[in-house]
Amino acid sequence: MLNEEQFYRLKKHLPSDLSEMMKEVYMNNADLISLNKGDILLDELKNNSKSHIILKGSCVRYIINPHGEERAVTFHTEDFMPILGNTYIKSDHSLVNYKIKVNEETDLIGIDISVITQNALLDKSYFLFALQNMFKLIAIQNQIQNHQIGLSKREFLKWLWLNYPDIFNRFKSQDIASFIGSTPVWYSNLKATFLRDK
Repeated sequence: MLNEEQFYRLKKHLPSDLSEMMKEVYMNNADLISLNKGDILLDELKNNSKSHIILKGSCVRYIINPHGEERAVTFHTEDFMPILGNTYIKSDHSLVNYKIKVNEETDLIGIDISVITQNALLDKSYFLFALQNMFKLIAIQNQIQNHQIGLSKREFLKWLWLNYPDIFNRFKSQDIASFIGSTPVWYSNLKATFLRDK
């Protein structure tokens, strides 16, 4: 359950015309979760049907290949892709799995996805808001992925630097290097070049 202060912190992630019914759904079913750097928020191999919204802090989504190697694939902050969940529930035929690690001290709101889904279907305004947000997040992921695939590593890093500078202030160089598919040394040298040429 949330208290009024916790709900107030959540409000910026909800529609401005949120109905009393949906407010009660969050107040009665959501929990505030505080995690430390390095904690695991979600692991695909463990059943977790919660959706999470970052209030403060950041997380990194990693894929793990069959050899146990991790690669950063998505960054999340309170202002950039703040909604997290188990997107691969019941996925089959995958050679990789994923987990989400906390990047720094982070406060999140967690609520069971089925509770939100059941009630959102009864509230047209909330349903449309959730649908629009889902499409927005998919569009951001697709845009980043398209640039990642279509550009050279150097071009992609520059594009990312210009469009999402907060990533470079919040996340470890090792994770950014992993995300762009390079070594930490290569990334560090290129970053130094960008800073010098600024």
